[in-house]
Amino acid sequence: MPIVELVAKRTLESNPNIGLSVIDLVILLWLYSNPYDSKKRQLSSIRNVLKMCETLQTPGKGIELTGEELTQIVLGSLDRLQDKKLVFIRSAGRHFVKSTLTDAGVNLVRESMNLPSLKRVIAEFGNNP
Repeated sequence: MPIVELVAKRTLESNPNIGLSVIDLVILLWLYSNPYDSKKRQLSSIRNVLKMCETLQTPGKGIELTGEELTQIVLGSLDRLQDKKLVFIRSAGRHFVKSTLTDAGVNLVRESMNLPSLKRVIAEFGNNP
């Protein structure tokens, strides 16, 4: 289980009224630690992280979702996050996604997660200046 999933689960335990799922928080944290200008391929990078998350795995079998199903999960989560005004989607499609956190998304991450956990996520995924 990646550290980002552990942090997301602990965040939901301590903030049950946040109104997000584990997957939503994983994507939010990924976006926080990988700013828009990082030049990473967002869709494939997020899908790779989700493949490691136990939340989407079948016990004893691992991930049983297709690439297209994972893409739809990412796009659905981004839509929910955009509806809550936590992200801004610049473009979205089957092969290409560009999105960035809004100020509200950045504030949510900073306010709902403790600094040591946030530092561990950043160390795992990137370097957010």
